[in-house]
Amino acid sequence: MGNRPLHFVTLSGVPIHVSELKWPFHPSTSGADWHVLHGRAELLGNDDGLHVEVAVGMTQTMKDALGSLAPEHAESLVVNSIRKTIDNGQLAFVKSGKLQPVHVTSRFYSFREKRIEFPIQQEQDVKEMLKRRIFWLSARTGKGAPASVAHPYDCQYVNFSREKMLELAKQLADEGWLNLEGEFATATPTLLKEEPAFVAAMHKGVEAGIAANKVSA
Repeated sequence: MGNRPLHFVTLSGVPIHVSELKWPFHPSTSGADWHVLHGRAELLGNDDGLHVEVAVGMTQTMKDALGSLAPEHAESLVVNSIRKTIDNGQLAFVKSGKLQPVHVTSRFYSFREKRIEFPIQQEQDVKEMLKRRIFWLSARTGKGAPASVAHPYDCQYVNFSREKMLELAKQLADEGWLNLEGEFATATPTLLKEEPAFVAAMHKGVEAGIAANKVSA
């Protein structure tokens, strides 16, 4: 919370900055049983001003399950729901445009465990996300400053413990991809050579959302 920059990379390889979340949630004006939060996510590493304006809708069921829609309880769920919607190719990054929906429903919650629970991911996919995270957030936009490999929102997003994320980062360091100190990492020359692949993944993720938006328009 506070003034921490919300910089993340999606599993599909899209680097984003969630630059604005207009707290608090407010009841939907449509009369439906939803609560809505407006926000903005910008595409990192580009100079074209590509962004997406989002209307994050949370069901009453989820509101009741969380117990509070205050930022300290709901921010991670909001951010990761935006990321999942990008992964699903349902958000289009544009230079200007209307609000696009992000739905927060019970599929991101375990009623048995009474906690937020996103789908667990394959280890190899999470390792690839960590490589992309260090490239975009440290090497590309962070001017070489170390980036965390065990951010709490990332742990929630892939449904891995902090210890598991650190274990995977250690594997990447042993393979020569990262320089790792504690939970922070920087890119090695080997990782930097993968820039074309990282940029290609970003473009593919962005283009998927643009294509889907055109079909639904």
